[in-house]
Amino acid sequence: MKKLLLIVVSLSLMGLVAIDNVQAQEELEISGNVNVVTGWQRASKNAVSGASGILNDGLAGPGAVTTDVFGFALDEVEVDLARSFGENIRTRADIDFTAHRADANNPGAAQAVGLEQGYVTFNVPVGNGGEFLIGRYNSGIGLDPIDRDELSTISFNTIHRSLLPHNMTGARFWYGINDNWSFDLYLVNSLSDSFATDIPSFGFDLNWAKGDEGRQSWVRFSGAGGPESALKKHWSFLGDLSADVALGEAFNFGLEGTYRQDNATAAAADNAQYFGGVLQLRYAFSDIWDGTLRYGFTWDLDAGGGAATVGTANPLASNTIAAVGLGLDGTQHDFSLATGYQITDGAKFVLEGRMDVTRTAAGVTGYTPGFAGGFLYNF
Repeated sequence: MKKLLLIVVSLSLMGLVAIDNVQAQEELEISGNVNVVTGWQRASKNAVSGASGILNDGLAGPGAVTTDVFGFALDEVEVDLARSFGENIRTRADIDFTAHRADANNPGAAQAVGLEQGYVTFNVPVGNGGEFLIGRYNSGIGLDPIDRDELSTISFNTIHRSLLPHNMTGARFWYGINDNWSFDLYLVNSLSDSFATDIPSFGFDLNWAKGDEGRQSWVRFSGAGGPESALKKHWSFLGDLSADVALGEAFNFGLEGTYRQDNATAAAADNAQYFGGVLQLRYAFSDIWDGTLRYGFTWDLDAGGGAATVGTANPLASNTIAAVGLGLDGTQHDFSLATGYQITDGAKFVLEGRMDVTRTAAGVTGYTPGFAGGFLYNF
């Protein structure tokens, strides 16, 4: 009798533990960030309006020639909600609140609210493990992340600003080949996250990663394409190779190269073609101080083509803004030097100085120097 009672009590305790585990898995997880930035920039006498300037990725417009731009910007308040349903299903929604971004989705620096991500994932029991996602999600293409608080600088690199899709809506399948290699395949409405066409766009990522969390090295090759205009025969093509390699305990080497082509929508126009590259060096001087040196290059090979479908650093925006804006055969070089101070866990201060140099086909060269600082918090 005592043995039977002991077995019953043991089984009951095991059941309670199992219920607690399931409940823990199904609890709502809340996280997010708050980013506040202040900065200054000035367009020189011959400056070219477009993607240049430390504040021009959603914080402020480029301003007129020889005009100073200064201000405090509540860049973003983001609330991320996630919940697991059992062991195989997970859903997530990232809600962004902005107050001072000046872009197509936030004209006149008015307040705006938008859904950066909203998706559900299902584990797929195939091979080494797969995952199926459906909804709106961050593309993950390129060296820079989507949110500013994950950068080691204040500004995003020009490739991220001008050539890459940031959010897409559709279906995605991820498969882990082994401990280091994985790939993604996806089918989306369009690379600009709109319903502009009735034929979906598509893409893939081939990923390699190795190392412990916090000191992981990774390489990603991404390709995408699709009919990005309402005319089905006019397609966009994109290829991006990016990498971040951890060397030793403190040094990181980042590299990115991108080519994009947006086919002309008019018979008399040429295709719009862009090439860009980024070199980024990061060094951790201590547990709380780090430094970043970054160089970016963008070449607008033929801006006379049809309007390009290009990205914006604001994840709320539609990703359809003007082309890089450098003029026919225009080039842009941008140089950034930044330092970061880790105030405490989840809170840091970043200071960056940046110089953008643009040159048009007519031989006009413009300079846009600027400085910015930001308090970036994660919770």
